[in-house]
Formats: sequence, C-alpha cells, structure tokens
Amino acid sequence: MTTVEKASERLWRRLNFFGVLAGILTLLLPFSGAWWHLTLGTDGGIFSILASPFEFKFLIFNKQISTAEAVQLSPLLWWLCLAFKLCYAYFGAALLAGSLLSLSEKHAESAETLVRFSSLKLLWLVVAFVVVLFIATFLVNSATQLMGGALIDFSMPYIVGTGKFAMSSGNFRISAPINVGFTSTFAVAIIASALGIASRIYQKRISSV
Repeated sequence: MTTVEKASERLWRRLNFFGVLAGILTLLLPFSGAWWHLTLGTDGGIFSILASPFEFKFLIFNKQISTAEAVQLSPLLWWLCLAFKLCYAYFGAALLAGSLLSLSEKHAESAETLVRFSSLKLLWLVVAFVVVLFIATFLVNSATQLMGGALIDFSMPYIVGTGKFAMSSGNFRISAPINVGFTSTFAVAIIASALGIASRIYQKRISSV
C-alpha cells in the first residue's frame, strides 16, 4: 500500500459516518410527520390525533384543522412544537458538522465538542415522548373513570393497541373502537437515536487515535 493510500485510509477512518447519518436523520425528523396516532372509529375515523414532539394535529372525518385554527386552539402548543423543530434542526446540523469536522485534525477538538453536545439529544427526546404518552394515557383513563360513571365507557390503550369508546343515554347508545400506535417515522427516530449513541462512542475512538 502506497503512502497516499495509507493517508487516504487513515482519513476515512477519521470520518464519523455514524454521526453523519444520525445528523441527517435528525435534521429531517422535525419535518417528517407524526410519531404516534390515535384514531376513534373505523374507515379513516371520526376523530384522529397525530402527534410528535414537533407537531400535534387534529383530524375530524379526515379533515385536518388548519394552521390558523390550530394556533387559535392552542397557541402555546403550536409555538412549543415550532421551538422543538428549530432546536432539533440545530442539533442535527451540529452533529453533522461535528462528524464531518472529525476529518480534520486541526478541528478535532471542535468536532468532539459538537458530537458530544448533540449526539444524545434525540435519544432523550424519544424517551421523554414515550413517558409523556404513558402519563397522558393514564391521566385520561383515570379522569374518564372518575367523571364518566355509567354514561361513558372509555378505555384507551397504553401507547399501542385497541380500546373502546361507548356512550349511552336512555335507549340511545353509540360506540366506536380506539386505535393507537406508532408510525414509521417513530422507527426512524429510534434508528437515528441508536446512530447518535454509536456516533458518540466512535468519536471517542477517533479522538484517541
């Protein structure tokens, strides 16, 4: 192997390819759609919720509430989702930049700082999202049991699964299934989180060379 080939091989070994992939995915995730859905009813549903840390959408008979209506309905939630989008786009860019800067020995310290700063941010967000879903489901089920009595029969599954909704008044009764679950975008978030962990480990290896 020639000196040039050895230098080229050493250069590519310094590239944090885990971080490059994780950075790109983290950049794209805020604009890739919902992580979790809830649907009341069949054939598209009477009512649906699409949620992620970056968006929260309501659909009634498959018709989405407009952005203006969403802002009026919950301005704090809308601005919070926007803030998460901007923050995680920044984290993704920082991870990508740090992973590419690792190619340069001159900027090795900056590369390590950027990767260490941003590599685990998505992991904590994924964990927090699942915890919040679990707590929210528990609170909704508990509140329904306390308030519903015999009029409302409501059973929302925890995070993934099928439940039921029924309401009765005299001889009148309506019922509908409740379906909840994660989307393929959440699977991408899991993969990106794992790549973020790998990028942090690999960056330490690069720094020790």
